[in-house]
Amino acid sequence: MVQRQRQNHTLFTGWRGVVVGLIAFLAFALCASEARESVNRLAIFDPNARGDRGFTSERIVGRPGWERITAVTARGPAANAGLVPGQLVHFDRPYQAHSPFSLANASMAAGRTIGLVVVIPGANSTTGLKHVTLVTIPAKKLSSLASAVQFTMITYMLANFIGLALGAFAIVRGWGSITALALGLGMLSFSSSVPVPSWAIDPAVAQGMLIAQGLLRTFVAAFGCIPAALYAERIGPISKRWTVIFILYGAASLATAMFGAWCAIIDVRYPLFGDGTAEVLLVALVGYIPAIVWTRRGLRDSTGADRSRFAAIGAVLTFLILSSVRFAITLTTGQGVSQMSLAMAVALYLPGNVLVPLSLAYAVLWHRVVDLGFAINRTVVYGTFSVILLGSFGLIEWSVEHLLPEEWVKASAWIDAGAAVLVYLAFHRVHDAVEHRVEQLFFGHWQANEDALRRFVASAAHFEDERALARGFADELARFGGGARVAVYRREAGALNRVGGSWDTAPAQFRDDDPAFALMRAERRPLDLAETPTDLHGVLALPMLDHGALAGLVLMDLKNNEALYRPDEVTLLGWAAHEVGLALAALKARATDAEVDRMRIQNAELRGANAELRAVIAGWQERASA
Repeated sequence: MVQRQRQNHTLFTGWRGVVVGLIAFLAFALCASEARESVNRLAIFDPNARGDRGFTSERIVGRPGWERITAVTARGPAANAGLVPGQLVHFDRPYQAHSPFSLANASMAAGRTIGLVVVIPGANSTTGLKHVTLVTIPAKKLSSLASAVQFTMITYMLANFIGLALGAFAIVRGWGSITALALGLGMLSFSSSVPVPSWAIDPAVAQGMLIAQGLLRTFVAAFGCIPAALYAERIGPISKRWTVIFILYGAASLATAMFGAWCAIIDVRYPLFGDGTAEVLLVALVGYIPAIVWTRRGLRDSTGADRSRFAAIGAVLTFLILSSVRFAITLTTGQGVSQMSLAMAVALYLPGNVLVPLSLAYAVLWHRVVDLGFAINRTVVYGTFSVILLGSFGLIEWSVEHLLPEEWVKASAWIDAGAAVLVYLAFHRVHDAVEHRVEQLFFGHWQANEDALRRFVASAAHFEDERALARGFADELARFGGGARVAVYRREAGALNRVGGSWDTAPAQFRDDDPAFALMRAERRPLDLAETPTDLHGVLALPMLDHGALAGLVLMDLKNNEALYRPDEVTLLGWAAHEVGLALAALKARATDAEVDRMRIQNAELRGANAELRAVIAGWQERASA
């Protein structure tokens, strides 16, 4: 079966599985570090966590480590050291030259020491050099930064956390699936943007982090492989030529990522290649071409639920292309975030920072692009939405404290009390409304499917014919499984005979005992045939027990979309099989009682006829003797 082939893929077994696991763990560790840096950049828990070196600079093409000062903050560390715009400086540690965004070095930790060699112009066209040591000071509050900068920082943080959660979730719960691995590594690489975290002070550690982050960014190429991997798992294999193309695509991504890491280590721009950013963008855009090709093939060759999966992937590719266009715009215009308007920042950064991870999360939750089994359950979803609501109310409270005039907030305690009461009263109402909407959005079809099965089970006791009930139950189970193959067996004359279902390849009868039968009698619950040594067909066996004896069973195959049954579905199916088994036993007992009554009547009639016959014979004998 496709599902078993996917789970037993050689890439995830033996030493290969260990290597894949180590790579995934490294990616997760790097992204967790990035998530911590996101919190520091926004100074959520420590208002003094972010640092400011007091100046901004730009690289000088072809001169590794040298930069030109473009602006100096008044009364900042650079101004106190006598630095002025236009001066050339050389960083002792080149990787400290730039933060990943043009956000006034927002990722620099407060208290960090920065060593600089400064070029000092002298008389008669002579120049001198001096060494300057700067210590970063706590940066400005987030509320004091430009609106475009605030928006970009917040959306980056959201993208980091969503990418970290979804990437790790897809890899762990989808282990054994190439599509899940591509999605997970792609999301983890997408959520990483800070080359050197604040804790990496030692130069060797910082350079190692740059190389590790370069390796992680290589997995951005995994996004382009998702449609082909999904096609191979759902529809059919891909050709060797396309396999070579994807290998070359991965090699190009690795080369450009390592080139970018090298440029960051020595802080250099080259006249033709820049700092590697343009090459990474070009490889990403080229990688979207085979992704679009395989998405179109998937839409052409798939049906039903698989078609919606490829459509969801197509929507995600659209947002990825928009994100790449955003990078192209910022590269060609050279405009920093602090120079943008809020509307431009929203238009440029929203598609990549928020819409890409959210659309992928929607594709996994709703369209099940990656089969995560029961990973998305009510507890996880409701807990996530509760956290989002609490975070939203916390953000509202933070906005009130920072946006209202400070004298208003400090003047009266009534504002704080009113805000607290409003949050308390509004949260429960909003939570109930959101919970209802979440139920309809994520679990409405689950609930409808379960209700239909429960309704059939409720009617099982009112059937008049045992065979009709068995056939109806098989049809209902097939509907519940989205067209899954089902076979219903009942014990008759010492054997289990198939009495319902359209699974023609399933055995018509079981005469010999099977280890699975003994397990069902002993455990008295549904049996996962994929994990049981047995020759029974399908992936699930539902016992029908009668006083400890196996009076019947149901064999079910994979769902029509080749998905396994969730644990709550297995529990419901086991309950339904038990209840219908009792109804079948009751019908059999009723038929037996009716047969006994009929035989009693026939016996009484035969006795009456026998008595009449004896009386006639006795009369004949009396007349004969007379």
